[in-house]
Amino acid sequence: MYTLSVDIGGTFTDVVVFDEAKGRTVVGKALTTPGDLRKGVMTGLEQAADDMDMPLQKLLGEAHRFVHATTQSSNAIFAFAGAKTAVVTTRGFGDTLTIMRATGRVAGLSVFERYHYRATEKPRLLADERDIFEVTERMDYAGRGITRLDEKEMRDIARKIKAQGYQAVAVAFLFSHKSDAHEKRAREILREEMPGVYVTISSEVAPVLGEYERSATTLFNAYVGPVIESYLEGMVSTLGQNGLKCKPLIAQANGGLATPAQTIPIFTVESGPAAGVVGSAYLANQLGVPNVIATDVGGTTFKVAIIEGGKWTYSKETILNQYQLRLPMIDVVSIGAGGGSIAWVDNGRLRIGPMSASSDPGPACYGFGSDRPTVTDADLVLGHLSADKFLGGRMKLDVDAASAAIHKHIAVPLFNGDVIAAAAGIRRVVDSQMADLIRKTTLQRGHDPRAFALMAYGGSGPVHAASYGADLGMSEIIIPFNASVHSAYGSAQSDVRFSLRYSDPLTLPVEPAKLESLYTPMETSGDKLLLDADVAPADRRFERWVEARYRRQVHTVRVRVPGRLDSVARVDEIAVAFEAEYERLFGPGSALKDAGIEMVDYGVDAIGIVQKPSAARQTGGSSTAPRLRRQAYCPVVDAMVDTPIYDGAGLPAGATVSGPAMIEHPGTTIVLHTGHKARIDEFGNTRIVSGH
Repeated sequence: MYTLSVDIGGTFTDVVVFDEAKGRTVVGKALTTPGDLRKGVMTGLEQAADDMDMPLQKLLGEAHRFVHATTQSSNAIFAFAGAKTAVVTTRGFGDTLTIMRATGRVAGLSVFERYHYRATEKPRLLADERDIFEVTERMDYAGRGITRLDEKEMRDIARKIKAQGYQAVAVAFLFSHKSDAHEKRAREILREEMPGVYVTISSEVAPVLGEYERSATTLFNAYVGPVIESYLEGMVSTLGQNGLKCKPLIAQANGGLATPAQTIPIFTVESGPAAGVVGSAYLANQLGVPNVIATDVGGTTFKVAIIEGGKWTYSKETILNQYQLRLPMIDVVSIGAGGGSIAWVDNGRLRIGPMSASSDPGPACYGFGSDRPTVTDADLVLGHLSADKFLGGRMKLDVDAASAAIHKHIAVPLFNGDVIAAAAGIRRVVDSQMADLIRKTTLQRGHDPRAFALMAYGGSGPVHAASYGADLGMSEIIIPFNASVHSAYGSAQSDVRFSLRYSDPLTLPVEPAKLESLYTPMETSGDKLLLDADVAPADRRFERWVEARYRRQVHTVRVRVPGRLDSVARVDEIAVAFEAEYERLFGPGSALKDAGIEMVDYGVDAIGIVQKPSAARQTGGSSTAPRLRRQAYCPVVDAMVDTPIYDGAGLPAGATVSGPAMIEHPGTTIVLHTGHKARIDEFGNTRIVSGH
């Protein structure tokens, strides 16, 4: 019995196979193929099958679970390659999306970009005034009908949309989260007049307060809807033709899984990073380390998430292309700093990213035609990567090409032609950017980073973790055994999860029955979704939450709701939890106890517990001697030093390695600096502490 998990990243496509009968894990890693993502997936699966000495058809045929995280929706959004989309909205509100929030000019931009405010502008519109159609209808704030939907007008609009060749339609009416009757009828008419065209309604995608955010989320779902549906249909078909018999599960941004039929396309955005956080929480709980800062250094971005008490948190707002959306998404903060991030000179200053070489053409050392230096090129020149052992030896790196790119673009203008100094400068800048993002992410959420362990994964995470971890004064750094494919590993540890939401501002105290009447329908809907996903009743769980604020404030704080609200005392627990979380975030004494607490958004996570592949104990080898030695840069002494290189698979549990040293794994390299000491634990993870 096999569990197969696939994660498509910006540079690499990762595959993890759990052989549950033999208690082993096999990985595959292939370059992502932007033209047809299925090619990279099948190549990675074939690599894993070859390593298991079995045909791919047999591996897929004997898999009882197949999990898939994809970047297809992200690719479509960032490349503006989605469907031609029309928007239908309430008459008089056609400018909602174009006006957006006042922060639309700078939403999602870096501090450096915001500093040059005059150079900022509103985002490129996915739908402009020519794509927006207004129809006569109106609900009031409580969902009571004021003006009936003009069905003749709606049909005329549908015919115009069809005649103009739109591929998708987003329907977003005023106060639809309180009553969806008009939206559902509009969808019926659109489907009658335009069979085959993708139609989505806001009351199903984002049934929450916030006219602009609800409309934007619906627009994005329509924009990527046809792309995701087509991709999933093609992927499921390809897998079936190659022997897969089980129903695939698709990773979601909320850290859960859903069947292809249940997948809301926009909910797949950033599903890979979310799965990495799930994997980090699972591993942290296994190791008895409840508080972890999860850091993912991939080919394009550096991502940070906080796990406290073994639990992750959810973001209140998601920003895509400067649009502010309302998605149920794990709180992951990112910057454009990864292995493929391009180093460049800006008015005499060295900068890294956010531009990326991606997988095509990739870093200069890949030999695919690029001459722009990247972080990976610097790592290679500094001896932190092996030119012959990259991806387990399946890909050779060109040191001369990396050196030439760094010399031309960085060393000559900034370092008097010294390539090593330039490469070290690239590394120093990118490591500082990573450490700075961790500080912001933790401190702004009321956390002291020194109270957490650091977990580093992704292809480049283990290469850089010792540097940005030391900058933060971390007590321990954990490198997962399969760090380079950790997000795929996390997908396999994910449960089926559906996030249901509803908005209804209420000020405490509130009758328990009133609150219970809000949560019960969501749990009923969640139970139906779990049933459709083939989750047995005994495996179904429901977690309640509420987002609340002090009256007259704008921003909300999310807290868990304690089970069934069957008494005043249980409702009072919400207020206590809110005030405690508020003071944790903003400091002791910051609570405004006399202001009154207003509950705004309510939610239920319907969870289907799945049997997870057990983590195999890694016996490793028996060799504690280095495989070879080479010159590599150590930032502690600011020089190239003679450095022992260890084979990660050959190190037994309990083995220790002192820095400077490197531990090579097929998909990544763990870099230790002077003063660091690493121990291999019983699961093959590398635990790094500082000897200073």
